[in-house]
Amino acid sequence: MIIYLSTIDSKEDRSKFEQLYITYRQRMFYIANRILKDEYLSEDAVHQAFLRIIDNLDKIDKVDCHKTQGFIVVIVENIAIDFYRKRKRENNISFDEIEIYIGDMREDDIPILNDIETAILKLPTNYSTVLRLKFSQGYSNKEISDILNISEENVRQRISRGKKRLAKILTEGSDKTYG
Repeated sequence: MIIYLSTIDSKEDRSKFEQLYITYRQRMFYIANRILKDEYLSEDAVHQAFLRIIDNLDKIDKVDCHKTQGFIVVIVENIAIDFYRKRKRENNISFDEIEIYIGDMREDDIPILNDIETAILKLPTNYSTVLRLKFSQGYSNKEISDILNISEENVRQRISRGKKRLAKILTEGSDKTYG
């Protein structure tokens, strides 16, 4: 808090900020963490929010009122959403990269591990891509929808249809004899 106070000139504003800090810091962290689901990023978002609050101290009359609380909530939510969007952009995989990954898996020089891997390679790309992202890479349906720019419902449909096709391919392949 000393860092924040050192940036404030008047004693009256310092006192106001101190009260704001004590009153709202936990709530701000909770709001940021609810959006970001990452404690370290949430701390950074709260820090940025306090810096923005310092820049707008003149807009705050009373510390403990609904108007002030709403103002602070809006600030921390907007900053947390900005952090979330930035993280999402940085973690995005383009569809071209996914196509390259799928294409690499079809090369003859990569040893096939088992019948399931072989069956997945026989699936159409739209099903194999979603199944790989979901089960090999561990992405959630929401993350897959963001990566592929399709709806979550479309992701669920592709997973469902892909599983059915995969089961059919595996059932047909189970007739072969090993020996």
